[in-house]
Parts: sequence; structure tokens; C-alpha cells
Amino acid sequence: MTGDGSLYDTAPCGLLSTTPDGRIERVNETLLHWTGYTRDQVIGLPFASLLDPGSRLFYETRQLPTLRLNGAVNEVSLILTRADGERLPALVNSVTVVDEEGETLRIDTAVFDSTRRQDYERQLLAARRDAEASEARTRVLQQASASFVGCDTEDELAQALADSTRQAFTAPVVAVHLAAGGGFALAGGGEPFDLHAVIDAGTIGDSLIVLPKHPPGSGDELGDDLAAALEQARLQQVTITPLVEGDRVIGTIACFYGRWREVDAAATELHYALARQAVQVLRRIRLQTQLEAIALHDPLTGLANRALLRTHLSEALGSARVHRTPVALLFVDLDGFKQINDEFDHSAGDSVLRETASRLSASVRSDDIVGRFGGDEFLIVCEDADEGAAAIIAERVREAVKQPLLGIADERSISASIGVAVYRAGDDGMLSPAEVFRFADAAMYASKDAGKDRVSVTTV
Repeated sequence: MTGDGSLYDTAPCGLLSTTPDGRIERVNETLLHWTGYTRDQVIGLPFASLLDPGSRLFYETRQLPTLRLNGAVNEVSLILTRADGERLPALVNSVTVVDEEGETLRIDTAVFDSTRRQDYERQLLAARRDAEASEARTRVLQQASASFVGCDTEDELAQALADSTRQAFTAPVVAVHLAAGGGFALAGGGEPFDLHAVIDAGTIGDSLIVLPKHPPGSGDELGDDLAAALEQARLQQVTITPLVEGDRVIGTIACFYGRWREVDAAATELHYALARQAVQVLRRIRLQTQLEAIALHDPLTGLANRALLRTHLSEALGSARVHRTPVALLFVDLDGFKQINDEFDHSAGDSVLRETASRLSASVRSDDIVGRFGGDEFLIVCEDADEGAAAIIAERVREAVKQPLLGIADERSISASIGVAVYRAGDDGMLSPAEVFRFADAAMYASKDAGKDRVSVTTV
């Protein structure tokens, strides 16, 4: 290198010249300043001795052979070791200087400090990774939302949530539990053991639980039952994300892992986001269920209303037609209800109706449908019940209704006039629900005309 020595020393990059075998002959002040060495310390040293072990190996095995072959190398990334032991990332350009016969006289090298460039590249890489991770999380939530929106029942939602969570976190097993009866019941997914039988329900708050919090053997304490269950299932970690509605925990998402993994802030937020989406859909499903119940059930007694009774009776008649089995419709009309309602008040009358509904439900078979037709009139649909079976059910109802109304209208009681219409399918066509109802209604009036508190049975 020739020219102005001042420019050489103050150049905005490091400059040095080495012998053909790589020993430093000349170096500028810029490079000495960057590395912290004195000129006497580096003159005569192999340039490779200023490099860290990895860069030294690359320089000796790749850079020098390429330089001798091609005469130049550009933008080679190397790490120099400063005098204080710190690392100096650098980009290096080198050229060989030859004489007239083509013999190498020296190697001139320019060194550029790439510390800021490396930091910038790291920042770009980190930003790219963050963007990719954010895109992946968004995609997970979009797919989960599309899966959740088609769910009409709690069980469907729980299974969709388990599937979405398993895909999002590549968890081998995911279990979704919903609160039920003071505890938690498995509603979707699967579990290698009954998680809520081995953890204290009081530990489940509104935050993600990671057990253990650190790799096995790091001193984290687990409950003996949970530790034993994990070991038996050959698992190392479980995360529990609460499903929170208001201030209540209404369920959990449990992810089981065979190996311990770090749960960072991004993963934690994705757990919470999936849980929030699921809770919103669960709220919608439960509200829809409540609205359907209101539409099809009597608000006072909770029994089936006219619309639902008509549907059940129509389905029962259709099934009877196909299977040639009898269907019985019981028409129950209360005797003496008006007097209690007039003597006391309407709240007492409402209590009598609720009590009657409870007695009716307790007197019939588990598959029978009890409904309130209106006022003090009730209907009971009994599939696969002939005249004898229907009469037995009606008698149980009659006996239950006439018991004293203690705590409601003390020393008072009511009775029931019951009409039973038993439908037997024939070849002459199926009767409509309205026609069967008219026969039961007529039988009920026959009971009233005969003195009330009795059962009349007719076959149609």
C-alpha cells in the first residue's frame, strides 16, 4: 500500500499488509484503535492469531487458499479478538499484490467494523421471527374461530377447543374440562389421568398454571399425587389454562407434554386468547340453550309447554305407527284449584302448580313426557303404554296429587280428574295429535262428570 501515510492511518476502516504467508508487516491506527493492540504487539504476528478459533480455521482453510487462487476475496465475515478479549465482528476484503513475474509480494487487507450491521441483522432476524410467530398465532386463532363458530353444543365446542389447542402447541394430549357439580368434568379431548382428581381445585385461579415451572430436577415442588400421576404416564409437564367468565372459572384447558418446554410470554398469551374465544362461544351456546328452553318450556313449572308437547306427541304417534306399539296420552285437570287460588292468593296458586308439576314428574316413568297445557291442566305422553300400563301411571298420578299441600295451603288438598286416551295403530291411518287430544279431553270430562278424583280410560 502506498500513498499518503496520514490518510492510511486515519482511514475509516482498518488496513493492514501481510507477507504471502500471512504475517503482519504494516497496520494502520484505525485497526489498532479498534482492537486495542499496539503496533509493536502485532507487527510480525500472523494475522490469523488476531482471529477467534472459528474464524482462524476458516481463514486458514478457506480464505487464504481462495485468495491465492483468485487473487482477491471480498466481504468475508470474520471475528477478531480484541486485546481485552472482547469480540469484534468484521467484514474483510483482501487482495494479493504481485510482481512482474506474478510472484506474490504481499497481501493487502481492509477490515470493516460490522458490529452495528450484525446488531441490525440480529434485530431484523428477531423482528422477522416475531412477525412470523405473530402470523402463526393469528392463523391459529382464525382457524380456531372458524372451528368454534360451527359448534352448537358444549361438547362440540370442548372437542374443537381441544383440537385447536393440540395443533397450536403440538401437545400430545389436551383435555378440556367444564365446571359441573362443584368440580370439573372432562368435556373434550382426552387425558392420561384424571387431572382434577390429583390437583387442588383451589389452586386454579384466572392465570395459566405451568407444572413444573422449570425443568425436572430444578427444585420445583409438585403435589405427591400429581408427581406420581405424571411419572406413571411418562410425562414431564402439564399446563392448565382457566376458562374465565367474569370472576368465575367455568372450565380449564390442560395440555400434557412428554418433555418439559419453556412457556414464554407469546405462548401464554396464545393460551389466553384461545380460552377467551372459547368462553365467548360457550356463552353464546348457553344463552341459545336457555332461549330454546324458554321457548319450549313453561316458565312457571319448567315442564314442556304446548308446542313441545305437540312435538313429542306427534313423534310418539309416528313411532307407534312404525313399531305397532301403543301410546297413551293422559289429560290431568286439577279439582279444587280455583278455590285455593281464590282463598289464598296467586302466589299460593303458583306454588300449588309447581308442587303439582313436581309430583307428576315423580310419578311417571323416566321416558314419559310431562307438560303443562295451560292453567291447571297437564298432559303426559307415555310411549309403549297400553290400557293397563296407562291406568297404573294415572292412578299413581292421582294419588300423588291428592296429598296435603303442607307449607303451601295448610289443611288443604286438591285432586285430579284424569282422562286417558290409548292409541293403537291400525291400518286405517294415523290419528293426528289434535284428534288424540280430543279423546283424552273427553275422557277427562267423563271423570269429572262421574264425581272427580278418578281415572277414565278410552282406546282409540
